Amino acid sequence: MPLSVTVETRLMKRTNTLLIMLALLVPGLAVAQWAEFPTGDLDSRTIRTQEKVESLYERGDFKRAHFIYSNELARQGDKYAQYMTGYMYLMGQGVEEDPVKAAAWYRIAAERHAPEFIAVRDQVLQTLDDEQRARSDEFYVELRKECSDIVVVMGLLAADLKSMKSLRTGSRLPANATSVVVVDPKTGRAVSADHVRNRYLRNVQIRVDFVTDRLEIDKIDAEDVSHQMESLWERVRDHTSVVGEEPDSLYAAP
Repeated sequence: MPLSVTVETRLMKRTNTLLIMLALLVPGLAVAQWAEFPTGDLDSRTIRTQEKVESLYERGDFKRAHFIYSNELARQGDKYAQYMTGYMYLMGQGVEEDPVKAAAWYRIAAERHAPEFIAVRDQVLQTLDDEQRARSDEFYVELRKECSDIVVVMGLLAADLKSMKSLRTGSRLPANATSVVVVDPKTGRAVSADHVRNRYLRNVQIRVDFVTDRLEIDKIDAEDVSHQMESLWERVRDHTSVVGEEPDSLYAAP
């Protein structure tokens, strides 16, 4: 059921106001969101992609901007990209207008408790009828399985473990190196294997701690996690297969 003209106009005005506010906060908000969350460094490639998509959006190339927001940045755990994907669905920019999908994307964007994202999420949810809310729940669950924080971190955890395995097998050894020297994949310099391994272990521990906290299960030592990845993924799949409790919700069902 489409939104009434009155409700839609009011919602657009409120959301546009929030977008303006977010535009002023984006540099600090984006950096804070990455800094506080173990999704990896905000590398130069990601920064260039963010700059590119902002330029596309400002030029009105909404179709390409929406593709990059939703298929590249949002899948990396970029909360602003997830927010913008929802906003473009809400306004019909580059895609067909769809408040149901907009609400689902806003729900993903709000999972780190940013009040700006929570506010727009709840505003849109309040405009949905029961049938729309049920469809939003279904789409939100699909997004949780693909790009929620816990899924992004599990992917990074798996990548770190793979790199550690390569380190042990010697695939990173330079041609003239001894068995205790490797090429640091981050700097390209020759360093001790222990140095690189310890850095990976620190990252692994941070990420596995995040996952176990979200799942509310016992802590797992970084040295042991490789043997438990299959069971962890199974728990994550169960965790993301339901709507779950949304943070700081202002929405109250009638």
